[in-house]
Amino acid sequence: MARTTKAERKRRREAALVKISEGYGFADTVTFVMSEWGCSRSTTRRDCHWAHGELQLGLDAHDVQHLVTYLCTSLQRISLKAESDKQFASSVGALRLLYDILLSRRLDNEAIKARRTGWGYGQRHGNTKF
Repeated sequence: MARTTKAERKRRREAALVKISEGYGFADTVTFVMSEWGCSRSTTRRDCHWAHGELQLGLDAHDVQHLVTYLCTSLQRISLKAESDKQFASSVGALRLLYDILLSRRLDNEAIKARRTGWGYGQRHGNTKF
């Protein structure tokens, strides 16, 4: 039997959602919910993951486009500033994040399509039966 009621779980998750919406990080939110509600770290992490999911549901395509543009612009600035300060590892890290945001998904999908065998994806030899 559950130790908490559905209403208490809902209030706990809403508290996590409020903290994340205010800009607190994941670890800070977990610590807050653990101390405020007195529940375990695993339960609190599950509630915080739920809150992140709810926050993402509220984003439409237009918001995501603006967010990606903002992130890319910030990462470009960070990379240029790091290079000018001779902090090349930071610059490479920022460029890697740019790659992950902009290109990795598309290139990974194209690589998966190229590996597929079958009609339209590559040449098929021999019998068409499987």
